[in-house]
Amino acid sequence: MLPFIIGAILIVIGILLSIIVPIKMKNKNIEIQYMQTTSLAEVKGILKDNLAAGLDGYRHYVEVKGNADSDNPEKAPFSERETAYYDADLFQVYEESVTHTDSNGHRHQSMQRRESLVSNQKSSGNIALKDPQTGDKIYIDVSQPGTQLEPLKTLDKFEPSNKMADYGFFQNLSFSGLGARTLGYRMVEKTIPLNQMLYVLGEAWLEGDRILMSKPGDKEKPFIVSTRSEEAIVQGNKTGANVALVIGIILAVAGILVMIFVR
Repeated sequence: MLPFIIGAILIVIGILLSIIVPIKMKNKNIEIQYMQTTSLAEVKGILKDNLAAGLDGYRHYVEVKGNADSDNPEKAPFSERETAYYDADLFQVYEESVTHTDSNGHRHQSMQRRESLVSNQKSSGNIALKDPQTGDKIYIDVSQPGTQLEPLKTLDKFEPSNKMADYGFFQNLSFSGLGARTLGYRMVEKTIPLNQMLYVLGEAWLEGDRILMSKPGDKEKPFIVSTRSEEAIVQGNKTGANVALVIGIILAVAGILVMIFVR
């Protein structure tokens, strides 16, 4: 009975994965390819025209492109570079004694290298998208759940424990109790550098004289803030859909085989 249940679960997961994910990716690509890029000045004009017509709170789903900017740039904690956005992870890298039993029943001990997340920090301010020609800006709230945020990995560095004093970030942290076999720490930063070209798809609206962009009220519409080009995003979605289709088929076939051959 158990093999039948496991097989059925694999089949269902495989069917869902091979159908739902490609459909979602296809719909997302339709949204991206259907939209025409609108200049920031045009977005501002559309919103102000609707406000003048009495449509206070009007939101406009729009695709915009420009340079990443910030009114108050924040420094990434490890590299200390000023960024429009950062997401920084600190991992403890350590060795741990692991016991395993071989095929003859003999127990052996070995040291394995492992990592454990110590901290995560993200910048708190909105990202600004700036038109380099006119200086117009749109402010983007990337803190909302469901945001497809695609920063760049700009730092991935390991430092031994005795080098931690070289980083000001570590002066306020205590590492006692993190393990006697600590080898060092791995620092990873994903950032949106200042002046980085951005592709943004979301809902724009007026707050006073500022234009804000956030997640659409329609849950079916994507909210994308990406360092990749429009073409790269579309191609990435196509690749993801194909991968999901293949994995789904493999899981479904595996489920059928389990139901037939496992007793």
